[in-house]
Amino acid sequence: MNYPDRYWHVRDGYVRLDRIGSGSEQREDATFRRVSGLADPSCYSFATADGGYLRHRSFVLVKDADDGSALFRKDATFCPRPSASSGAVMLESVNYPGRFLRHRNFQLRLEPYQHDGLYRADTAFRLVAGLD
Repeated sequence: MNYPDRYWHVRDGYVRLDRIGSGSEQREDATFRRVSGLADPSCYSFATADGGYLRHRSFVLVKDADDGSALFRKDATFCPRPSASSGAVMLESVNYPGRFLRHRNFQLRLEPYQHDGLYRADTAFRLVAGLD
């Protein structure tokens, strides 16, 4: 929310908050399909065009292939929570309750909740239609 001109984008396997150009490959790497959570159907998982998913590894969001494990399903599932920003959600990790996706230096990672305005802005995401 605090960088409305940037989108989640896979670069070198990591998910970053980047400005997206007009190239089709770059736009594809910034478009994800929201599906029922792999570990909890009331939550979300984010599928990639090539059949992978976004998951956290060592608290950093990455693109990865589903290995079928329970750990993978948990790492790739995020529950929407109310955000202080209108029209946005915070995304809480299923297997690390109290940790939310946040961008820090434009890299997405899981961090524990903080009662601070910058943290709340960095964890507020608006889910939008994919880029054409």
